[in-house]
Amino acid sequence: MVEAEFPDLRAEWLACTCGDHRCDRGVGERLAMLASRLNGRQALELRQQQVPAAYRSFFRQVGLDPDQQLTPIEQAVLGRLFSGGNLPQDRISDALLLALLETSVPVFAFDAAFVSPPIKIRSAGLDEVLEGVALEPGALIVADSQRPLCQLFSPPQPPVAAGAASDQLLLVAILVPGVSAIVGDEALTIAAEAISGG
Repeated sequence: MVEAEFPDLRAEWLACTCGDHRCDRGVGERLAMLASRLNGRQALELRQQQVPAAYRSFFRQVGLDPDQQLTPIEQAVLGRLFSGGNLPQDRISDALLLALLETSVPVFAFDAAFVSPPIKIRSAGLDEVLEGVALEPGALIVADSQRPLCQLFSPPQPPVAAGAASDQLLLVAILVPGVSAIVGDEALTIAAEAISGG
């Protein structure tokens, strides 16, 4: 059981409203500012910080090499270095990126019409299916009260993923051992305020 092996692995969630899916100028400016501060040395030093280090440690514990399969924050930071900046996408994507870059905690956005809290992280059971594909029993997944929603650390896909037609969202932060609830709350708040314009 995941709960027994990783009692501090958990999902936290927060509902929010997205009335306008166009990029928010203020969020774009914050992303540009974060990109301007970033260089290769800082990207390497990131691994030594408490929260990023906790995700790297968890990856190793579940058999993933974080140097081969990057943690969400390292993937975002290196992606920004290679692309030359944080290019605006849409309000939801920009908000999730902002929360990740400011806290190192990955946050995913679900269409609230297609999910039924509580949200938790668990192992896939026998004969469970995600997006029409059988899940490997024991694989770590994010699930609601009824079904698997996505594989752990993988972005959700339609119809559960928040998209251009979604106005009621459920934001989900993935917290690993060593990452406090306070940091998770901060990530959710940053994302929710950026999406709702608060």
